[in-house]
Amino acid sequence: MVTIHMVEICIKDKCITIGEDLFEKALEIRKEMEKRGDLRTRWFIRFMAGLFTSVGTTGTTSFSFTDTTGTSRTQQVKFAATAGTTFLNTTSCENRLYIALGTSSTPSTIDDYKLGNKIAEAVSSIVVDDANGIIRLYATFTFSTDVTINEVGLEWSGAVYGTSTCGRFLVDRTVLSSPVSVPANTPIIVTYKILV
Repeated sequence: MVTIHMVEICIKDKCITIGEDLFEKALEIRKEMEKRGDLRTRWFIRFMAGLFTSVGTTGTTSFSFTDTTGTSRTQQVKFAATAGTTFLNTTSCENRLYIALGTSSTPSTIDDYKLGNKIAEAVSSIVVDDANGIIRLYATFTFSTDVTINEVGLEWSGAVYGTSTCGRFLVDRTVLSSPVSVPANTPIIVTYKILV
């Protein structure tokens, strides 16, 4: 299973995208796979959406599915557990995805664990397209002064140790090939489109 994503930054009516060509190619490959009978299931898409859905402390996310016996079920993906070590445990920690923006143009590496120079972050909202297996995570930002964005990141917040040690890890750091200038007091929307 390969997961493909693209990033979209929109300021007023103008949008730039990073990775759109590969995302579209992956959609074409997916359609060809489906014609050959190779399908991921709606249940997997719903499970992944549950993983990407933000919840606060003691919050839950669940997904509905039909199990291998044909029984319709609903199962929690994130929940408040009283014992054990699980990143998805919400007893004392939130479990959310944050979209972050930064100004560093230092090239990204597979070992990056934070943005080079983070200037803003926001909890992502989610839209799920069951039929096409696309999860959209997006956030809106407004700055009081003009800024130039050189990097976009996706950070996942959760219980990093036990049930009460909260933290984050960097899921993605994308350095823009061309910086994006954002005028003061102008809302921008940053979207991650993830194909599962």
